[in-house]
Order: sequence, then C-alpha cells, then structure tokens
Amino acid sequence: MRSTLIRAVLVAVLSITTTLGLMGSMTATASTPVTATTELNVRAKPSTSAKIVGSLHRGQTVKAKSDTNGWTKITYKGKTAYVSSRYVTKGEEMPAGDDVDKGATATTTTQVNLREGPGLTEDVITVLDEGTKVTKTGKTSKGWTEVEVGSEQGWVSTQYLTKATSGLPEVTGTRKATRDLNVRETSEEDGALVGLVREGDKVSITGTTKNARAQVVFEGKVGWVLAKYLSNGDTDEPTAPPLPAVTGTRYATADLTIRTTSGSDFEDLGDIPEGTKLSITGVTENKRAQIIWDGAVRWVTAQYLSKTKPSSGGGGSTAGSTKGLKPNGVKVLEAVRKNWPQIKTIGTVRPDALPDHPSGRALDLMIPNYKSAAGKKLGHDLSRWLQKRHTELGINYIIWDQHIWNVQRDGQGWRSMAGRGSDSANHKNHVHVTVLAKGYAPI
Repeated sequence: MRSTLIRAVLVAVLSITTTLGLMGSMTATASTPVTATTELNVRAKPSTSAKIVGSLHRGQTVKAKSDTNGWTKITYKGKTAYVSSRYVTKGEEMPAGDDVDKGATATTTTQVNLREGPGLTEDVITVLDEGTKVTKTGKTSKGWTEVEVGSEQGWVSTQYLTKATSGLPEVTGTRKATRDLNVRETSEEDGALVGLVREGDKVSITGTTKNARAQVVFEGKVGWVLAKYLSNGDTDEPTAPPLPAVTGTRYATADLTIRTTSGSDFEDLGDIPEGTKLSITGVTENKRAQIIWDGAVRWVTAQYLSKTKPSSGGGGSTAGSTKGLKPNGVKVLEAVRKNWPQIKTIGTVRPDALPDHPSGRALDLMIPNYKSAAGKKLGHDLSRWLQKRHTELGINYIIWDQHIWNVQRDGQGWRSMAGRGSDSANHKNHVHVTVLAKGYAPI
C-alpha cells in the first residue's frame, strides 16, 4: 500500500513537472526576441507574394514564435505576421551600422532624390535618374540607405532601390488588369509604349506608384500602368473600403498641406492654394479635418477651413500681407508687388511640416494660368529675375517647375528635382522662395 502511494505521488509530481516544463518552453518560444538587421517587409503569410502589412526598421526588436523554411513567425501590432529569417538576428543586438550589405550594388527603380541625410527635410544633393547604379555604404536608418554614386555620397529612400544587381525591383505581389492596359517605359503620360496587358491578365507589382501609375515588372523589364485599372488579383489583400460620406464643403483660408494621415506620421502630398473648395466628412482628429481629395481620404489643418470663400484682400495668402514675415521676406514681397503686378496671390506664413513657411522665411508666388505658354514664361522670367537679385533680397533658394537653385550650389545652376505628384508639390503653379533668416550669407 505504502509503495503504491509513493508511486502515485511520483507520477503526479512528474506529470506536473513535465507540464510546467512544456509551459515554460512555450513561453520562452513565444517571447524570443529577434531584431531586424535592415529595413524589412512584414508580410501576412510566409511568402514573398503575400500582402505586406508593415515594415521593421533596422534595429527594431519584435517577439518571435517560430522559424520555419526561411520565415520567422512574429507578433506584429498584436497580430501574427512573418518576416524573412535572413534579415533578423536572435536577441536585441544587431550588427554594427557599417556592415549591412556594405559594398553591395543596387539600382534606382525610379527617379529619386539623393539627400544629405536620412529624411525628407534633408537638402537634395542631386536627382538620380531611374536605372542609376549605386553602391551601399552599409548604413541604413528608418527607411533610408546611404549610397555612393560617382563622387557623390548621400541617402536615398530604400523603397526605390532594387535588392539585387539585376536592375529589377523586388516584386511585392500580383494584380489583375480590369481592362486592356498600355505598359509605358516611364510613369509620365507620354512615356514610350513597351507593351500591352490584356484584360484579365496578371501583372507583377513592386508597390511603387507615381503619377497615378503603378510600377510593374513586365516581360523582364520595369514598366508602368494605370493603377486604378488593377484589381487585387489572387492576393489576400482585401478590397479598399468605401469612402466616408461627404457631409459638406469648406474653403481653404490659407495655403494648406494635403496629408495622408491626421498624425505626425503623415506623408506630404503637396499644397493647395487659399480659396480651394474641399469636400469634408465631418470627422476631425488631432486638429485635422478629414476630406475626400482625388478619390481618397486625406487630412488638412481644420482651423484654416471656412464655410465661405475668402476674399482676395486679406490673410496670409494675398499679395498685400506681411504679417509674420522675416525682414528678407518682406523685401521679396515688396519687390514682387512693385515689379510684377501680374502676381495677384502670394502665400506667406502658414502651417507646414517644413519650417520655412511657419517661420516666415518662405513665399509662394502663384502664377496665373500657369499651364498656358504665357504662364510658363511668367514663372520662368520671375524665377530668374529673383535669382539675379538674391544678394540684395537675401534669398537662400528658389524652386520653380520642378527645378531648384540655391546660393550654396550656385555654380551648378538650376537642378532638377524628383517628381512629387501634384502640380503644386512640383512647383509648377508657383515660384517658391525661401529667404535667409537674416543678413546675406547662407545659413
């Protein structure tokens, strides 16, 4: 009897110990940290054709559940997702910042800015054409990669670089054509035709869009098709939700930035001039008003919306306002008013993600009928007139028609800029002037 009781107790203890051991093992597996060694796509399923649900920055640590067939199952924003095991390391440490793909070559998948630092506010060194080969230095930072091209060294957005030397960007999924589509060599309307996709055919997409066109890999080459005629194909990505109902209209009482979100993580889609009529949904977040713009949900600063259209005589976007402008800004304003009476609307101090306008150092000289031959000539003549007088007016840089000139790089003349989407964002409807905070020397 005694021996039977002892055996029963031992079995019970062994069972409990085994159970606790298994629980401890499961907990350890579920909480194992892994760290991204480079910028990395997070996918819904363990496949390169699966939907991209987010991304990890280099150095970002997440909890891993398992590792199978080259894919690591992780917890991402409270849900199960997958990343390539090749680009994560166990633990919370990672390789030094100068040895991630150091010396590897890549190719730009579209025209892209080479900047002095990793961010949209950094100065543009030059514009790299589509197909430019670059060499990685090994340094990355929050979606940016440092590269060398010729004698220049700077940072480019990682999403516009190929991941191999083949010259082709990474394919992120497939879509189905809902009608016959021309495949063009570039994203421009007049881009050379390189092929035709028939209705119902599948195309391989890269996730890059520009000028309302989606970049695709077509017959072993990069091409562009109209994005709105691509369905979700066989991917698991859900169809886009319906747009919110429009509850009314408002007018912009100042030049406003169109934002992709109401938070600080927004993408700048360009500016709209004072007086623009907007469709609102009645939703506000973070002091931003939700609008329907170009067929999508966007956001603008709510305090600069009005039920009535602003008159042409007051506010920060008229040719007579000097409120908040720095002294050099006032000089430019008065010089334009005196010598260029054709310019009726001038944007000055307004909210913006960049510091120039809010600080009173920037002016937007709106060109009437800017798409006409006369309008284009007016913008060109005005921008060159200001360039010649930059010393006396205290001008730091000027942007017109997707080209920039600045004091620091005067010897390089007017340099082209990468396309940003709208005519306003590309400075085709206005001449942008940023002045020095004070004095005449570059800051």
